[in-house]
Amino acid sequence: MIFLLDTDTVSHIVRKHPPIIKKLIKHENDEICISAITYAELFYGLEKKGSEKLFNEMRSIIGKCSIIDFDTSQAELYGRIRSELEKSGTPLGDMDMLIAAAALSTGAILVSHNTRHFSKIKGIKVEDWCYID
Repeated sequence: MIFLLDTDTVSHIVRKHPPIIKKLIKHENDEICISAITYAELFYGLEKKGSEKLFNEMRSIIGKCSIIDFDTSQAELYGRIRSELEKSGTPLGDMDMLIAAAALSTGAILVSHNTRHFSKIKGIKVEDWCYID
């Protein structure tokens, strides 16, 4: 099983949120990934904060998982997702739809605290690791 971490989940890992850390250590590094979109969002946030300590910590965390590059299959899925959500009157932010496309294209379970948010997307599997089982 592959788990694609949403930006909010990685942020919780940096803050050492106990339920997420507990769930994370149950999985091998090769089961955990992030999308290139999440990578971009994380480093944008780091640039804004300008914290060397946070930058090093984020690099350490990201170094333990694979990064899924954006490709044409994700671009096509993004187009479908955006069109469907706009038709239903429930659009999401572009970055979230791109992250969702990455999860769908790889068959990964998206790990996000925004489960209600992502549940608008057909076929996506979402888990929230913010709570202890």
